[in-house]
Amino acid sequence: MTTITVSGPLFAPNVSGRIKDAVRAGMFDVSAEISADVQDQLYQGHGWRTGRLRGSIAARQFSDLGFEVRSGALTGEPVKYVYWVETGKRRGVQTRFPGYHMFEETWRKWNGNRRRIEQIMGAAIKRALT
Repeated sequence: MTTITVSGPLFAPNVSGRIKDAVRAGMFDVSAEISADVQDQLYQGHGWRTGRLRGSIAARQFSDLGFEVRSGALTGEPVKYVYWVETGKRRGVQTRFPGYHMFEETWRKWNGNRRRIEQIMGAAIKRALT
């Protein structure tokens, strides 16, 4: 699962409903792009055999302004082997397979990419308010 946290005056509880809807749309857009980044790391020969894991990764809203990217976000049931593909561990023990770390890599990319998050959020807010 990948979680990115942002804060600021647009996230205050007393902002107007219209602003809140715009921020929510922006958060969804950010989550969708993050989800695509995780999926792009799974391709034939690199974590993709049937496409089931790649297809299970999606963004999900879990609270008013909270979104997450994870396997099984849409169905509620993560693919059983996602932990092994991510970490290379089975039952907490490292196997010879090192794992692909697609969620970790995506988190690193996005955690240091405040500018891109602001661009996406700004575009969504501008769309909603015009």
